[in-house]
Amino acid sequence: MIPDRVLITGCGGMLGDAVYPYFTSKYENVLASDKRQNGEWLMRLDVRDDVHLSKVFRDFKPDVVINLAAETDLEYCETHSDIAEDTNSLATKTIAKLSEEYGATLVYISTAGVFDGLKKGFYTEQDQPNPIMVYGLTKYQGELHTLKYCSKSFIVRAGWMMGGGRNKEKKFIYKMLQQIAEGKKELYAVVDRWGTPTYTYDFSINLFKLLETKQYGIYHMACEGKGTRYDVAKEILRICKRPDIKLNAVDSKFFKREYFAPRPISEMMYNGNLRKLRLNRMRPWKKCLRHYIEKHFPDYISRGKKWPITTVGKPTIQIKEVKLQPKKSLDASEKKLPNGNNNHFLKKNLM
Repeated sequence: MIPDRVLITGCGGMLGDAVYPYFTSKYENVLASDKRQNGEWLMRLDVRDDVHLSKVFRDFKPDVVINLAAETDLEYCETHSDIAEDTNSLATKTIAKLSEEYGATLVYISTAGVFDGLKKGFYTEQDQPNPIMVYGLTKYQGELHTLKYCSKSFIVRAGWMMGGGRNKEKKFIYKMLQQIAEGKKELYAVVDRWGTPTYTYDFSINLFKLLETKQYGIYHMACEGKGTRYDVAKEILRICKRPDIKLNAVDSKFFKREYFAPRPISEMMYNGNLRKLRLNRMRPWKKCLRHYIEKHFPDYISRGKKWPITTVGKPTIQIKEVKLQPKKSLDASEKKLPNGNNNHFLKKNLM
């Protein structure tokens, strides 16, 4: 066991559900926290609370900090840009400064959403971010703060996340499985947005291996391959053996009322820097998707007798979020962006 002290923020979500058990198997001291204390193993910590955050660093004195805390709902970020900025950007700045002060290595989890999606092929670590929505902008600001204020830091960008099982899964795969559980005979998925799914289980293992190298910098960490939401949905139905369900290919306008935040046309990423270190442990996304469904949702796979009807689980504990006063925004130059729902915020803050 490694004697280092590891602090994990935002550990109550999908990624934390994989990172925490793996890192507790490797490190002697792991302190997991989240603003929603949905598990006895979690300490309540809202990273926007500078006073509490500073106290945790002072008391725990971490050697490694894994910052998973983020506001990830794209639509919520568009309509609550102050909260998105506080969580994804300004809190990250504080964490980076504290990590430097205590000599800790900082891992900041970012996203393919920092890119504008206009590139034809896969995005590499050498491509310049150019976010088109509030979520991507605030995550990119978090990247810049991490690199500026913490000398021992990793920026790790993930793709379309899958993981968390019945209690933590909340993204596209959850929504598809939920519709299957509800007995829907017709599903819809978009074909005009491309990405690279990312399995939290593989991500956690690869992240640990990367930390051991001390080769600080920016890394992409997504599964191998590419696909659209339609491709993922098609694979889900194939794994679940549900040829009776009709899958309709639609463009993103079909869901524009529910999902109004701008989204990059392409979020496909290539794990170039991991490959340079001969450290790419990310498997093909179809193989990971099968492993994930067979492990966490085996009753959704048809056995030829009856269709599964079990609903996808939800967290059993819900703690009301404490509303904090927004912090002062960052000073930054303006830059022209494509039209979007919150372009004023983007123009004001894009670096």
